[in-house]
Amino acid sequence: MNRDFLEVFQGKLKSHRIQTKVLALEAGRNASYLSEVFTGKKSPTLEMFKGLVEAADRLSPGFADEYYLSLAGGVDMGSFIRSLGSSELSTLLILTGQRLGELSPNRQKIAA
Repeated sequence: MNRDFLEVFQGKLKSHRIQTKVLALEAGRNASYLSEVFTGKKSPTLEMFKGLVEAADRLSPGFADEYYLSLAGGVDMGSFIRSLGSSELSTLLILTGQRLGELSPNRQKIAA
């Protein structure tokens, strides 16, 4: 697995459907500068790159978590779930149910 931070970042931008010009606007940066960063012509400072990740997360909540997990190599969900105690597992199930309710396209119809 290639863990190049910039390639992973660009892949996550694509999967979250975040356009470079929209990211640039949200981050307060110049779109042409970001293009040069993505093509390897310029190198961002760590602070500037952190700002890009934060901007992408504002545009698509959860982006930063997914990005950092991808850099770390991801998580084996089966192992993670088997490692949980009963109270942690029940909390996970409750939160999962709540999240599924948020994602449901019929949620407003059910609540009405």
